[in-house]
Amino acid sequence: MGRRAAHGAGAGGLGGGRAGLDAPVEGARAGGGGAGRGAAVVAACLALVALQLRHTRPGHDQQGPQLRWTVAELAVSAVAVGPLGVSVGLLCLPAASLLLERRRLLLGLLGAGAVLVEALRAATLRDTVDLLLTVALGGTMLYAVTTLALLATRVHAARLALAASAVTDERLRIASSLGSGLSAGLREIHDLAALQRPDVLDELIAVARRTLAAARATAAELRSLSLAPEAASARALLASAGIVADIRVGHREPLGPAGTVLATVLREAVTAVVRVGDARRCEVSTEERSGQVVLRVVSDGAPHGVALGADVLDGLAERVRAADGRLTAGLEPDGRFAVEAAVAAAPAPAAADPAELRTALALYYALLGMFCVKALMFVPAPRLALGAVCVAAFCAFQVRFSIQDATRHARLALLASAVLALVPLPWLGRNWIGAAGILAGSLLIALPLRAGAALAAALAVTAGVIGGDGPVSALLTTVSALVSCVVVYAVLRLVRLVRELQRATAGLARAAAVTERLRAARDLHDLLGHGLAAVLLKAELARRLADSDAPRCRAELADIVRLAERGRAELGALADDGPRLSLSAELASAAAVLEAASIAVEVEDGPVPAAAGAVLSVVLREAVTNVLRHSRARHARIALAVADGSARLEVENDGVPDGVTAPGSGIGGLSVRLAEAGGTLAAGPDDGWYLLRAELPLR
Repeated sequence: MGRRAAHGAGAGGLGGGRAGLDAPVEGARAGGGGAGRGAAVVAACLALVALQLRHTRPGHDQQGPQLRWTVAELAVSAVAVGPLGVSVGLLCLPAASLLLERRRLLLGLLGAGAVLVEALRAATLRDTVDLLLTVALGGTMLYAVTTLALLATRVHAARLALAASAVTDERLRIASSLGSGLSAGLREIHDLAALQRPDVLDELIAVARRTLAAARATAAELRSLSLAPEAASARALLASAGIVADIRVGHREPLGPAGTVLATVLREAVTAVVRVGDARRCEVSTEERSGQVVLRVVSDGAPHGVALGADVLDGLAERVRAADGRLTAGLEPDGRFAVEAAVAAAPAPAAADPAELRTALALYYALLGMFCVKALMFVPAPRLALGAVCVAAFCAFQVRFSIQDATRHARLALLASAVLALVPLPWLGRNWIGAAGILAGSLLIALPLRAGAALAAALAVTAGVIGGDGPVSALLTTVSALVSCVVVYAVLRLVRLVRELQRATAGLARAAAVTERLRAARDLHDLLGHGLAAVLLKAELARRLADSDAPRCRAELADIVRLAERGRAELGALADDGPRLSLSAELASAAAVLEAASIAVEVEDGPVPAAAGAVLSVVLREAVTNVLRHSRARHARIALAVADGSARLEVENDGVPDGVTAPGSGIGGLSVRLAEAGGTLAAGPDDGWYLLRAELPLR
């Protein structure tokens, strides 16, 4: 090979079917210790690669400890390019290291040395410019790929921190929304009850009702972001009726206003399935279809449209239409009855591209731009117009199918890219080999790894055969195409990794915010709502006692003051990790509330660890509220016990309404809360009484 072939190419990537070890090969043929010189070249290259790998380890950005390795890398590079005669293109490795370590002075000296060496070696100015562009491109690519890989790792490690930040932001928003109306209502209840005057009882009851309605409405609004609570309630309701539940969730959350509508449809449809009572299996599914969230409830029992009733169906259909959706109900071809509701899905919030993605995209566009410049530099003048057309068309295909991930006509586009990469090789000059490398890297991304690797290797070999002048030249051309392939694959893979991390981080933050809202909704319903219900009950009792038993009336008002103070504390705790309740205090409060409603209560108390007691306290509140709201009980029993490594709470009463076969909807939220702690909840009629049993493992 001549002087131009020996020194004209460096790293070989993205243009130039040449390799940086041509000069040592030439020296080996000339004799004079060629074998030893070749071994030295190989050793130098391996040493540079090993030194380059240090940047992938933690702490690579600490400049002090790296200086001795930087000096060693520069020394090895100087020996390789100088006495050993390796191509200047090898300097892309130390150039990348200097960029990563931000050593601008040394980088300038390295660039000046590369210009001087190549000016002495190259036959033409064009060869000098071509090789220096290769050095700059190689160094930039190594720098960017290493930086992006480290940034992607940092983003991955920061996902939990971002989710925690989303939770904190959501808590602040919740606290802001709760701080006005509910806090003012509780303060007014406290102040009125503290007056100890019977003449304010009517006003007190009105305020308590208004505040309770606001708490329930706020809880419903918070719950509407997710169908998970209603789905849990549906599962519990169906299971208690002996119906196999198959629940499949295929939508993204949060749902926004659509969640309230779909939750109502789900609750009414499942209640109808249970009410009819002859179904053996019920399927509940959601999916996103054509910009809508579609909910289907399908059962194999008698058409529960009869149980729902025309008025209920009409009311549901009207609510769904008000949300710009549709509701249909009827028999399926297989004889099952289906209720289907479709509501517009909430648009996903537009998120700005992260800096890592912008850097990766800029890197790929720079890579294509460099390919264009290098390819056109060696196109003969009469064919320059053809070269420009081929370059523009090839880059357009790459941007469309590699960056934008378009799938329509993908096979045709890949075939067209292959034709553009291979056919012009004999006429568009040696640097057109970069097109084959870029296409090979795209194949590794677009196809399964094995198929992509096989086709990329075949493409590189084909490019070598077409573009090479002989066996050695064909081999060097193939290696050059493979180098370009690896660089392009790395960049495109990083683009996809950054996008995947962006989606995963956004999804995790969204899920964390939804979870936090559901926690606040449960606490509003299970704690504050039930406390306000107790306030209302005691206020009504105090009004009845105002004329007949003044001391008892004042005692009830004092209890209302205490309940209002506790409610305000719980409201403030909603913006934190949630209220921590005392089971003994809740047990005493439950007994007092039941006795105030003229229900004789039997309490079997037992020691329960504080952590389990905080969870069971919420269950106790819900159970007592259900006794007050949904039964005609005259007797009740509350039992606490610890046995076999579990804490158990049982609440039962003798006021089971006729026809009740399943727990109320509030039980679903408790089931979710207990499931998060590893516990279970069961509720239903038991020998003429209604029994709720919660078990929680002790850890």
